[in-house]
Amino acid sequence: MSSEPKLFSRDVGGPYEPLIDDLERDCEDGKDLEAVRHVDQQEFSLIKYFCFFVVGLSMMWTWSMILQAVPFFQRRFRGSPWILRYFQAFYLVFFAFTMLAVTLYLGMQFSRPSYTKRLHVALTTYVVVSTLLMLSTLSSVATTPYFAFTLIMVVATAVANGLSQNAAFAFAARFGRTEYAPAIMTGEALAGLLPSTIGLRPIPVICCTLSLHEQEIGSALAFPSEYFDVDVSETGHTSWLTLSYFLSAAVVGVASIHALQYLARHAPPQTSPKVFLKSSNYTNLASKLRYPASANFLCLCISSVSPVFISKITSVVPIDNAHVLSRPQAFIPMAIVLWNIGDFLGSVLAVRSLFLLRYPGMMVGLSLARLGFIPLYLMCNIDGRGSAMGDWFYLIIVQFLFGLSHGWLSGASMMGVTVWVGEEEREEAGAFMGMTLVIGLVAGSLLGLLAAQA
Repeated sequence: MSSEPKLFSRDVGGPYEPLIDDLERDCEDGKDLEAVRHVDQQEFSLIKYFCFFVVGLSMMWTWSMILQAVPFFQRRFRGSPWILRYFQAFYLVFFAFTMLAVTLYLGMQFSRPSYTKRLHVALTTYVVVSTLLMLSTLSSVATTPYFAFTLIMVVATAVANGLSQNAAFAFAARFGRTEYAPAIMTGEALAGLLPSTIGLRPIPVICCTLSLHEQEIGSALAFPSEYFDVDVSETGHTSWLTLSYFLSAAVVGVASIHALQYLARHAPPQTSPKVFLKSSNYTNLASKLRYPASANFLCLCISSVSPVFISKITSVVPIDNAHVLSRPQAFIPMAIVLWNIGDFLGSVLAVRSLFLLRYPGMMVGLSLARLGFIPLYLMCNIDGRGSAMGDWFYLIIVQFLFGLSHGWLSGASMMGVTVWVGEEEREEAGAFMGMTLVIGLVAGSLLGLLAAQA
């Protein structure tokens, strides 16, 4: 019997065949779908999982810190009312479309890429950007030049994100394990969870904390700074706090470079150039991966409704009698934290959801079913109109479960590349799925901005 896994179809132009009769027969015999793991040619390594986790953490940490530093930027831009009003919009638009442009450009390259080098360039860029931003907190540059400088830093971060989203998932797929792609997404989710908890302080609160996916899909405009009564007068405190943000980004970036170096030393060899040129057809990959790619895209687009509602939903308790956590300054950040906790736990849960690999169409259905959260949001206390449901209904049933379903389905859709395509196509398939993730983020960003202005 051939040692080649039967799960794969070697006809590059053939139809989408997610699983084969062997797994179906195993399920009929009552066996668990752990049989999917037999397609992996390397044993699972907890060290490699942690290294991919650190890489994922770095991929969103710098951008997370830029948005975390909004109160500091507000203070620096007080000299120009126009910049103060629109700088967050500029950051978001430049970030989203730069990342999209880089992703599309990389997708059009048919020469043999080195995903390890791409990822190394991206991680190094994160370190450089965070270091420059950290030093800038100690400077006293005029408003307009400093705005131009920060905009350049945002563009550089977006370029690094485009490179890393393309290269990280391709590099993870090269290892032939289903667990490593979710490890990257778990790191990205934690990069949203930790910063969002910084803003959850009783009184006073600096409420410009934005979660990972909210940062990516338009919350910089959905959360206008005027709503939160940000105190920008604490010059010294804000500067040192912002310096610590960017210092943490630099430390995480350096750690991710060391993690990548370890992974590069233990990575399996790449496929031959001839095989790469034959299999680098995104149209073919779109056919083979149409279900997981569609699920990933839909999941990210639908999640764009979250920041639109979060900024408008407050506690049902009258503000005069409200506990400190029921006041908008704490209630809204608490809702953000719960969304991020759900997102983080969902990405962890995805690793154990192997049954979705056998039924990829189910992922598309479940992603579309998340539209059902929209009427649940409408049942909550939007703009103080009142609600028959309590605060815990909104915080747990809506926010937490919406985040949980996002992390679960987006992580599950990314982990099956090693199952749905052959070994010679894994890297290109991983890069393709990274591209669908970015396109979903940008599409969600546009939908979120339109909804926020409605």
